[in-house]
Amino acid sequence: MFILNVKLNYKKILIGCIICGAIIASIVEFGIKDNMVETNSNIDKFDYEITDKNFVDCIEKIHNNIDENVNKTIKLSGFVYTLADFKDEFFICGRYMTVDNDTQVAGYMCSYKGDLKLVENEWIEITGSIIKGEYNGEIPVIKVNTITKIPAPANMYVKKK
Repeated sequence: MFILNVKLNYKKILIGCIICGAIIASIVEFGIKDNMVETNSNIDKFDYEITDKNFVDCIEKIHNNIDENVNKTIKLSGFVYTLADFKDEFFICGRYMTVDNDTQVAGYMCSYKGDLKLVENEWIEITGSIIKGEYNGEIPVIKVNTITKIPAPANMYVKKK
């Protein structure tokens, strides 16, 4: 006959469960984020901080001088805009621009390979770096580092001076 005498230390079991729970909670909290995805987050100053006032000027400057702007950092906000022929990882972060009483979408082509699902016309703020891309010719593309969902601004339009 075999007899097993086991003495349980409930205090140690409880502490072990708390530690395991804390580890699991940390993995869930810091491994998955609902409204922000980061791949490089230690940028405090950007080469381009796009605002309502400089939006159009910066588009022209970056598009006209792609080689000079490669690897420069950028921060901007706009809405998500896509076209039927875009690959899954590409979208435009754009604004409505008025030119001679005509409204059109102006923005930056962005490349993003993350888990955050972007919705057409949803407002976001992005940070990233400028790379060369190809879409009906050579264009600058923002390789997205962070995306944060934001509310739409009071004025969704920018004007060309």
